Amino acid sequence: MSLPYKAALSSPCKLNLTLDVGLPRPDGFHDIDSLVVLLSASDELMITVKPGPRQVKLILKDRRPDAVAIEPIPKGVENLAYKAAQLALDTLAPEQELQVWITLAKRLPAQAGLGAGSSNAATVLKAIGEALEAPIEALFPLAAQLGSDVALFLNPSPGPFPQGKEGELRGLVRMRGRGEIIEPVALKIPKFYGVLARPAIGVPTGPAYALLDALPNRAPGTATLQLINSPFAEPEGAGGRLSNDFEAAVLPAYPEVAALHAALTDAGAVRALLCGSGSSVFGLTRDRAHALELVKKLAGKIAWLKLVESL
Repeated sequence: MSLPYKAALSSPCKLNLTLDVGLPRPDGFHDIDSLVVLLSASDELMITVKPGPRQVKLILKDRRPDAVAIEPIPKGVENLAYKAAQLALDTLAPEQELQVWITLAKRLPAQAGLGAGSSNAATVLKAIGEALEAPIEALFPLAAQLGSDVALFLNPSPGPFPQGKEGELRGLVRMRGRGEIIEPVALKIPKFYGVLARPAIGVPTGPAYALLDALPNRAPGTATLQLINSPFAEPEGAGGRLSNDFEAAVLPAYPEVAALHAALTDAGAVRALLCGSGSSVFGLTRDRAHALELVKKLAGKIAWLKLVESL
Protein backbone atom coordinates (compact mmCIF):
# COMPACT_ATOMS: atom_id res chain seq x y z
CA MET A 1 0.00 0.00 0.00
CA SER A 2 1.44 3.33 -1.09
CA LEU A 3 -0.21 6.42 0.38
CA PRO A 4 -1.19 9.13 -0.22
CA TYR A 5 -3.37 7.94 -3.08
CA LYS A 6 -4.97 10.48 -5.40
CA ALA A 7 -7.02 9.90 -8.54
CA ALA A 8 -9.35 11.82 -10.85
CA LEU A 9 -12.09 9.44 -11.97
CA SER A 10 -15.16 9.49 -14.18
CA SER A 11 -18.37 8.06 -12.75
CA PRO A 12 -20.49 6.97 -15.74
CA CYS A 13 -24.22 6.44 -15.93
CA LYS A 14 -26.02 3.30 -17.07
CA LEU A 15 -28.65 2.37 -19.63
CA ASN A 16 -31.01 -0.58 -19.24
CA LEU A 17 -31.31 -1.99 -22.76
CA THR A 18 -33.97 -4.28 -21.33
CA LEU A 19 -35.72 -4.04 -17.98
CA ASP A 20 -38.11 -6.79 -16.92
CA VAL A 21 -39.58 -6.20 -13.46
CA GLY A 22 -41.08 -9.03 -11.43
CA LEU A 23 -44.06 -8.85 -9.09
CA PRO A 24 -43.48 -7.64 -5.51
CA ARG A 25 -41.62 -10.09 -3.27
CA PRO A 26 -42.64 -10.78 0.34
CA ASP A 27 -39.92 -8.35 1.48
CA GLY A 28 -41.35 -5.58 -0.70
CA PHE A 29 -38.54 -5.61 -3.24
CA HIS A 30 -38.86 -6.67 -6.88
CA ASP A 31 -36.71 -9.07 -8.84
CA ILE A 32 -35.49 -7.65 -12.12
CA ASP A 33 -33.88 -9.08 -15.21
CA SER A 34 -32.00 -6.51 -17.26
CA LEU A 35 -29.24 -6.10 -19.80
CA VAL A 36 -27.25 -3.00 -18.95
CA VAL A 37 -24.43 -1.02 -20.50
CA LEU A 38 -22.54 2.00 -19.24
CA LEU A 39 -22.73 5.28 -21.16
CA SER A 40 -20.19 8.05 -21.60
CA ALA A 41 -22.13 10.75 -19.69
CA SER A 42 -20.63 10.96 -16.23
CA ASP A 43 -19.97 12.77 -12.99
CA GLU A 44 -16.36 13.54 -12.08
CA LEU A 45 -14.67 12.66 -8.79
CA MET A 46 -11.32 13.53 -7.27
CA ILE A 47 -10.52 11.05 -4.49
CA THR A 48 -7.63 11.23 -2.05
CA VAL A 49 -6.78 8.61 0.58
CA LYS A 50 -4.05 9.61 3.02
CA PRO A 51 -2.84 9.04 6.58
CA GLY A 52 -4.35 11.30 9.18
CA PRO A 53 -7.12 11.60 11.77
CA ARG A 54 -9.89 9.26 10.64
CA GLN A 55 -12.51 11.15 8.63
CA VAL A 56 -14.41 11.39 5.35
CA LYS A 57 -14.66 14.83 3.72
CA LEU A 58 -17.08 15.39 0.82
CA ILE A 59 -16.91 18.56 -1.29
CA LEU A 60 -19.79 19.03 -3.74
CA LYS A 61 -19.73 21.03 -6.97
CA ASP A 62 -23.08 21.28 -8.76
CA ARG A 63 -22.44 21.34 -12.52
CA ARG A 64 -26.03 20.53 -13.55
CA PRO A 65 -28.17 22.97 -15.54
CA ASP A 66 -30.61 24.90 -13.38
CA ALA A 67 -33.57 23.11 -14.95
CA VAL A 68 -32.46 19.75 -13.55
CA ALA A 69 -30.80 20.99 -10.36
CA ILE A 70 -34.13 21.31 -8.56
CA GLU A 71 -33.41 18.24 -6.42
CA PRO A 72 -30.48 19.21 -4.17
CA ILE A 73 -27.43 16.97 -4.07
CA PRO A 74 -27.48 14.94 -0.83
CA LYS A 75 -24.83 16.14 1.59
CA GLY A 76 -22.68 14.40 4.17
CA VAL A 77 -23.91 11.02 5.41
CA GLU A 78 -26.94 11.27 3.12
CA ASN A 79 -24.71 11.06 0.04
CA LEU A 80 -23.92 7.58 -1.30
CA ALA A 81 -20.34 8.56 -2.11
CA TYR A 82 -19.83 9.54 1.54
CA LYS A 83 -21.50 6.35 2.76
CA ALA A 84 -19.30 4.28 0.44
CA ALA A 85 -16.12 5.89 1.77
CA GLN A 86 -17.16 5.38 5.38
CA LEU A 87 -18.14 1.76 4.78
CA ALA A 88 -14.91 1.03 2.90
CA LEU A 89 -12.76 2.49 5.66
CA ASP A 90 -14.67 0.65 8.39
CA THR A 91 -14.48 -2.66 6.54
CA LEU A 92 -11.15 -2.61 4.72
CA ALA A 93 -9.06 -0.58 7.19
CA PRO A 94 -10.82 -0.70 10.56
CA GLU A 95 -7.65 -0.12 12.59
CA GLN A 96 -5.84 2.39 10.37
CA GLU A 97 -5.84 6.15 10.84
CA LEU A 98 -6.86 7.19 7.34
CA GLN A 99 -8.90 9.95 5.82
CA VAL A 100 -10.71 10.15 2.51
CA TRP A 101 -11.29 13.43 0.68
CA ILE A 102 -13.83 13.39 -2.13
CA THR A 103 -14.58 16.22 -4.53
CA LEU A 104 -17.70 15.37 -6.52
CA ALA A 105 -18.51 17.43 -9.61
CA LYS A 106 -22.15 16.56 -10.24
CA ARG A 107 -23.16 16.66 -13.91
CA LEU A 108 -25.75 13.88 -14.08
CA PRO A 109 -29.32 14.69 -13.02
CA ALA A 110 -31.06 13.03 -10.08
CA GLN A 111 -34.27 10.96 -10.22
CA ALA A 112 -33.42 10.20 -13.82
CA GLY A 113 -33.03 6.41 -13.91
CA LEU A 114 -29.34 6.70 -14.73
CA GLY A 115 -27.90 5.26 -11.52
CA ALA A 116 -25.74 8.32 -10.91
CA GLY A 117 -25.62 8.01 -7.12
CA SER A 118 -24.84 4.30 -7.32
CA SER A 119 -22.08 5.01 -9.82
CA ASN A 120 -20.57 7.60 -7.46
CA ALA A 121 -20.59 5.05 -4.64
CA ALA A 122 -18.96 2.36 -6.78
CA THR A 123 -16.29 4.79 -8.00
CA VAL A 124 -15.41 5.61 -4.41
CA LEU A 125 -15.29 1.93 -3.47
CA LYS A 126 -12.98 1.13 -6.38
CA ALA A 127 -10.66 4.03 -5.55
CA ILE A 128 -10.35 3.12 -1.88
CA GLY A 129 -9.98 -0.55 -2.79
CA GLU A 130 -7.11 0.35 -5.12
CA ALA A 131 -5.51 2.59 -2.51
CA LEU A 132 -5.64 -0.22 0.08
CA GLU A 133 -4.76 -2.93 -2.46
CA ALA A 134 -8.00 -4.78 -1.77
CA PRO A 135 -9.22 -7.31 -4.38
CA ILE A 136 -12.27 -6.31 -6.42
CA GLU A 137 -14.12 -9.30 -4.96
CA ALA A 138 -13.98 -7.68 -1.52
CA LEU A 139 -15.98 -4.71 -2.79
CA PHE A 140 -19.10 -6.53 -4.00
CA PRO A 141 -20.47 -7.23 -0.47
CA LEU A 142 -20.03 -3.54 0.32
CA ALA A 143 -21.83 -2.57 -2.87
CA ALA A 144 -24.79 -4.76 -1.91
CA GLN A 145 -25.06 -2.92 1.41
CA LEU A 146 -25.13 0.47 -0.30
CA GLY A 147 -27.77 -0.13 -2.96
CA SER A 148 -29.26 -2.55 -5.42
CA ASP A 149 -27.36 -1.45 -8.52
CA VAL A 150 -24.03 -0.28 -7.04
CA ALA A 151 -22.43 -3.62 -7.98
CA LEU A 152 -23.09 -2.91 -11.65
CA PHE A 153 -20.65 0.00 -11.60
CA LEU A 154 -17.87 -2.12 -10.08
CA ASN A 155 -17.53 -3.73 -13.51
CA PRO A 156 -13.72 -3.86 -13.70
CA SER A 157 -11.65 -3.35 -16.82
CA PRO A 158 -9.74 -5.55 -17.34
CA GLY A 159 -11.37 -8.24 -15.22
CA PRO A 160 -13.86 -11.09 -15.32
CA PHE A 161 -16.19 -9.27 -17.72
CA PRO A 162 -15.86 -9.75 -21.49
CA GLN A 163 -13.90 -6.99 -23.13
CA GLY A 164 -14.48 -8.11 -26.71
CA LYS A 165 -12.68 -7.02 -29.83
CA GLU A 166 -12.57 -3.59 -31.37
CA GLY A 167 -16.07 -2.65 -32.49
CA GLU A 168 -17.81 -4.93 -30.00
CA LEU A 169 -19.69 -3.71 -26.96
CA ARG A 170 -17.59 -3.93 -23.81
CA GLY A 171 -18.85 -4.35 -20.29
CA LEU A 172 -22.38 -5.53 -21.10
CA VAL A 173 -23.84 -7.20 -18.03
CA ARG A 174 -27.04 -8.90 -16.96
CA MET A 175 -28.55 -7.69 -13.69
CA ARG A 176 -30.84 -9.93 -11.69
CA GLY A 177 -32.25 -10.17 -8.18
CA ARG A 178 -32.72 -6.64 -6.81
CA GLY A 179 -29.94 -5.63 -9.18
CA GLU A 180 -27.11 -6.85 -6.98
CA ILE A 181 -26.54 -10.04 -9.02
CA ILE A 182 -24.49 -9.24 -12.10
CA GLU A 183 -22.94 -11.55 -14.65
CA PRO A 184 -21.15 -11.12 -17.98
CA VAL A 185 -23.05 -11.47 -21.23
CA ALA A 186 -21.03 -12.21 -24.34
CA LEU A 187 -23.29 -10.43 -26.82
CA LYS A 188 -21.33 -9.17 -29.80
CA ILE A 189 -22.93 -5.88 -30.68
CA PRO A 190 -21.21 -2.74 -31.95
CA LYS A 191 -20.60 0.46 -30.06
CA PHE A 192 -23.71 2.59 -30.41
CA TYR A 193 -24.61 6.25 -30.09
CA GLY A 194 -27.61 8.21 -28.99
CA VAL A 195 -28.86 11.11 -26.92
CA LEU A 196 -29.84 11.23 -23.27
CA ALA A 197 -32.57 13.68 -22.33
CA ARG A 198 -34.31 14.58 -19.09
CA PRO A 199 -37.30 16.87 -18.53
CA ALA A 200 -37.41 19.43 -15.76
CA ILE A 201 -38.98 16.89 -13.40
CA GLY A 202 -37.68 13.74 -11.77
CA VAL A 203 -39.43 10.43 -11.14
CA PRO A 204 -38.82 9.00 -7.65
CA THR A 205 -38.15 5.26 -7.70
CA GLY A 206 -40.73 4.28 -5.07
CA PRO A 207 -43.73 5.88 -6.79
CA ALA A 208 -42.61 4.45 -10.13
CA TYR A 209 -42.72 0.91 -8.71
CA ALA A 210 -46.12 1.63 -7.14
CA LEU A 211 -47.47 2.76 -10.51
CA LEU A 212 -46.10 -0.37 -12.15
CA ASP A 213 -47.63 -2.68 -9.55
CA ALA A 214 -51.00 -0.94 -9.94
CA LEU A 215 -51.26 -1.84 -13.63
CA PRO A 216 -54.13 -4.27 -14.26
CA ASN A 217 -53.16 -7.80 -15.30
CA ARG A 218 -49.48 -6.97 -15.03
CA ALA A 219 -47.11 -9.68 -16.22
CA PRO A 220 -43.30 -9.26 -16.18
CA GLY A 221 -41.69 -9.01 -19.59
CA THR A 222 -39.18 -11.41 -21.11
CA ALA A 223 -37.20 -8.98 -23.27
CA THR A 224 -33.89 -9.81 -21.59
CA LEU A 225 -34.00 -13.48 -22.48
CA GLN A 226 -35.23 -12.68 -25.98
CA LEU A 227 -32.34 -10.33 -26.62
CA ILE A 228 -29.80 -12.79 -25.22
CA ASN A 229 -31.15 -15.51 -27.49
CA SER A 230 -31.30 -13.32 -30.60
CA PRO A 231 -28.63 -10.60 -30.37
CA PHE A 232 -28.82 -7.74 -32.82
CA ALA A 233 -26.03 -6.75 -35.18
CA GLU A 234 -26.84 -3.10 -35.88
CA PRO A 235 -28.57 -0.32 -33.91
CA GLU A 236 -31.46 -0.25 -36.38
CA GLY A 237 -32.14 -3.88 -35.59
CA ALA A 238 -31.92 -3.20 -31.88
CA GLY A 239 -34.73 -0.71 -31.73
CA GLY A 240 -37.51 -3.27 -31.75
CA ARG A 241 -35.89 -5.40 -29.06
CA LEU A 242 -35.15 -2.74 -26.47
CA SER A 243 -37.75 -2.81 -23.72
CA ASN A 244 -38.59 -1.33 -20.32
CA ASP A 245 -41.55 -2.50 -18.23
CA PHE A 246 -41.74 0.92 -16.55
CA GLU A 247 -42.79 2.63 -19.79
CA ALA A 248 -46.36 1.33 -19.48
CA ALA A 249 -46.69 2.83 -15.99
CA VAL A 250 -44.53 5.97 -15.98
CA LEU A 251 -45.36 7.53 -19.34
CA PRO A 252 -49.14 7.81 -18.71
CA ALA A 253 -48.57 9.17 -15.18
CA TYR A 254 -45.92 11.78 -16.09
CA PRO A 255 -46.96 13.85 -19.13
CA GLU A 256 -43.59 15.63 -19.23
CA VAL A 257 -41.78 12.30 -19.61
CA ALA A 258 -44.25 11.09 -22.23
CA ALA A 259 -43.79 14.33 -24.18
CA LEU A 260 -40.00 13.91 -24.06
CA HIS A 261 -40.34 10.31 -25.26
CA ALA A 262 -42.48 11.51 -28.18
CA ALA A 263 -40.09 14.39 -28.96
CA LEU A 264 -37.15 12.02 -29.39
CA THR A 265 -39.21 9.77 -31.63
CA ASP A 266 -40.46 12.70 -33.71
CA ALA A 267 -36.90 14.02 -34.04
CA GLY A 268 -35.90 10.78 -35.74
CA ALA A 269 -34.53 8.48 -33.02
CA VAL A 270 -34.46 4.80 -34.01
CA ARG A 271 -36.07 4.06 -30.64
CA ALA A 272 -36.92 6.19 -27.63
CA LEU A 273 -36.46 4.23 -24.40
CA LEU A 274 -37.23 5.20 -20.83
CA CYS A 275 -34.10 5.03 -18.66
CA GLY A 276 -34.66 2.82 -15.62
CA SER A 277 -37.73 4.07 -13.78
CA GLY A 278 -37.33 7.53 -15.37
CA SER A 279 -37.41 10.40 -15.84
CA SER A 280 -34.64 10.37 -18.46
CA VAL A 281 -35.23 9.02 -21.95
CA PHE A 282 -32.59 7.59 -24.29
CA GLY A 283 -32.84 8.14 -28.03
CA LEU A 284 -31.00 5.46 -30.00
CA THR A 285 -29.40 6.68 -33.24
CA ARG A 286 -27.87 5.04 -36.29
CA ASP A 287 -24.44 6.56 -35.66
CA ARG A 288 -22.71 9.56 -34.12
CA ALA A 289 -23.65 11.86 -37.00
CA HIS A 290 -27.30 10.96 -36.51
CA ALA A 291 -26.95 11.68 -32.77
CA LEU A 292 -25.53 15.11 -33.58
CA GLU A 293 -28.54 15.79 -35.81
CA LEU A 294 -30.89 15.05 -32.93
CA VAL A 295 -28.93 17.29 -30.57
CA LYS A 296 -29.19 20.17 -33.05
CA LYS A 297 -32.94 19.64 -33.48
CA LEU A 298 -33.65 19.47 -29.76
CA ALA A 299 -31.11 21.92 -28.32
CA GLY A 300 -32.79 24.55 -26.18
CA LYS A 301 -36.06 22.62 -26.04
CA ILE A 302 -35.14 20.10 -23.35
CA ALA A 303 -33.96 20.69 -19.79
CA TRP A 304 -30.94 18.36 -20.08
CA LEU A 305 -29.60 16.90 -23.33
CA LYS A 306 -26.40 14.94 -23.89
CA LEU A 307 -24.85 13.08 -26.82
CA VAL A 308 -23.61 9.72 -25.53
CA GLU A 309 -21.95 6.53 -26.64
CA SER A 310 -21.72 3.08 -25.12
CA LEU A 311 -18.56 2.24 -23.17
